[in-house]
Amino acid sequence: MVITLKDGTWLVTSLDMQHNHELSPHGEAKYLRSHKHMTNVEKLFIRTFNSVKLPTRKIMAILSYLRGGIHATPYTKKILSNMRTSIRKETKANDMMMVLQYFRKRQDHDPRFYYAFKVDSSKKVENIFWSDGNSRRFYELYGDCISFDTTYKTNRYNLPFAPFVGITGHAHNCLFACAILHDETIETFTWLFDTFLHCMGGKKPVTIIADQDVAMKQAIPIVFTGTKHRNCLFHIKKKAEEKCARCFATKPTLHEDFSDIVNKCFTETEFETLWPEMIVRHKLEDIKYFKQMWDMRKNFVPVYFKKDFFPFIHSTARSEDTNAVFKDNVGLTYSVISFLSEYQRISEDIMEKEREQDSLTRTTRPTMWVGSAIELQAAKKYNRSIFYKFQAQLKLTPKLHVLEVEKNLKYDVYKSKILADKDFRQRKFVVMVDWLNEDISCICQKFLKDGIVFCHVLKVLDFLNISELPDKYYIDRWMPKETKYTRDIEHNMPFIEVASDGSVCNERYMYLLGEIKRIRQQLNTMPGKEHTQQQAEGAGSARTGDGEVVSENTTVVQPDMILADPDVAKSKGRPKTARRHKTIMEIVLTKQ
Repeated sequence: MVITLKDGTWLVTSLDMQHNHELSPHGEAKYLRSHKHMTNVEKLFIRTFNSVKLPTRKIMAILSYLRGGIHATPYTKKILSNMRTSIRKETKANDMMMVLQYFRKRQDHDPRFYYAFKVDSSKKVENIFWSDGNSRRFYELYGDCISFDTTYKTNRYNLPFAPFVGITGHAHNCLFACAILHDETIETFTWLFDTFLHCMGGKKPVTIIADQDVAMKQAIPIVFTGTKHRNCLFHIKKKAEEKCARCFATKPTLHEDFSDIVNKCFTETEFETLWPEMIVRHKLEDIKYFKQMWDMRKNFVPVYFKKDFFPFIHSTARSEDTNAVFKDNVGLTYSVISFLSEYQRISEDIMEKEREQDSLTRTTRPTMWVGSAIELQAAKKYNRSIFYKFQAQLKLTPKLHVLEVEKNLKYDVYKSKILADKDFRQRKFVVMVDWLNEDISCICQKFLKDGIVFCHVLKVLDFLNISELPDKYYIDRWMPKETKYTRDIEHNMPFIEVASDGSVCNERYMYLLGEIKRIRQQLNTMPGKEHTQQQAEGAGSARTGDGEVVSENTTVVQPDMILADPDVAKSKGRPKTARRHKTIMEIVLTKQ
């Protein structure tokens, strides 16, 4: 159709009623720009799904299902992804200022929320640290053991994420604190551990498990003096299998021998005798990595840590599990403020899971195995998940036998011949008994490591017809806790008691009423919440409610300070853009 403007009027001057262009094939009309559209309801759905970090592919699957299938959806996954990007760009504030506002808002609702920044001379943020009230409460209860590891690919700046992971009274993972770091140097880790220690009131962990990072290894003893540090057993064994793959492949019994010596030795003397024998037997004298493992054996072999409290762990798997939970819903394109919203969701999930387990322990009965006296005693003492771990040890006792070496003093516990033949090496477990002091211990020392007695001790108790464990073998860590917060118990109870005492008679009541009026008048003359908050913000960014400064390296954030977003950090290892130089032979072959 052709139209022409004549004397101020548009006239149709040519019209062809036949189609003179190719039509889009059937099913492709939705890809035309004019046909791509979303309803307002769908846009609201996308905003909702985006707020809970649902992956784009899953959002597309849900919306296409509501439309009747992917063929009936008039937009593509790319359009949906672009809309999510535009949603994230709607705010005009920079990322770090939004993070600061988020921290201040959280602290208004949670007085124990703690945060700290470290910035450079140009006000660019280098390190961020935070911990909420629930996390700090967890550390007060379960801060004896920490699993620490860092991971990448959680934010657009490629800054490593460093969570402090602990183990609750139900043997579940919990977060003590989190940090986003500029790099992984000794200086940065020292700042992080100093800040963590200040946040937790100076309480140091008893044990900490981490990877083999050199900077981390040097920073831990500087700050956590007296803390027992061990390396992740899993990663070292995995690296051994990768670096010495040919050795394991060509020597059929090496893998079993290696695993038996590393995992099942119960004395340092046994390990230091069997390891050299293994090296000679399998002719591994010239294998460099086996020499390295021998030199660093006291950093990762379990026998050197059997008296240290590492409950149910030999690796940093708990840290890696936590990292995986975070990385499931955030990635390289996400801002730090988006990451923090995911942190808040995960933190709330951890608390909800703990409440669920508390309720389960308090209101239900466990499934019993045989209902013996010691099993019933443990069911009353332990949290439910810990009881089932204890019960699992009880179920192993029928597989064991006891030999009395010295009456009421020393016993050997061993497997029957049929079961022992399945093991690479047969071992006996020596159990020492001193009932005058109610002491019973096994050479494996599992009680010191995990906090529950193991099957070897339980078998001896059964042999001696002792039906109950002494109370000292039920540690408080694994027992149900008071459901009220410490603050309620320590601070609110006196008010309740005073009110109760004041209601006994009219004279006491009138006296108490007069004192309340006097206290109220006194409170009105004292600084309010806004004044306290201004003092805290003026004193430093590492706020605990008292406006304290963490350390000399922690930046004091003034109320009017503008924080700049950090630069994108370089990943560890070899740059992806770098290419290995080809040999002359490779160049010749390529040209051919």
